[in-house]
Amino acid sequence: MNSQKKAAVIFLGVINIMNLAAGIITELKIALDSDVTSIIPIKAEMTVNQILLLNFAVVVVIMLLISIVTAYLATDIPYSPLEIISNCAGIFMVIPAAVFVAAVFNAVNAEITADKVWIILSAAFYVIANVINFGCILTVKEDAE
Repeated sequence: MNSQKKAAVIFLGVINIMNLAAGIITELKIALDSDVTSIIPIKAEMTVNQILLLNFAVVVVIMLLISIVTAYLATDIPYSPLEIISNCAGIFMVIPAAVFVAAVFNAVNAEITADKVWIILSAAFYVIANVINFGCILTVKEDAE
């Protein structure tokens, strides 16, 4: 593996670790009913959970875009989105699946129906984003071989 691809794999690994941490922290904040400080200025009437999940979604989207761009810059041939997704190994989805289970638990315990919907939708998006993120890492690694 050349140094450019090795650096890309390491960079994507760090991005994915941060993404996994974001999912875990978000679900813990919801479960513990913690107060949050929004990184995005929000003027709309939203619950604490909705503000947290909006911030979480923005972070996940940014990391997803970074992963996709990095994968396309680091590979020698353009891979289709389906190839990137199919490169994701199931073992890498253990933590995102656990976060999804925690989200279902949090959604069941949420008092407001809108919060229930936001929690489930953000968790589903998180799982899909992780499939793509891990697929990007493994695509770069495969391309290097």
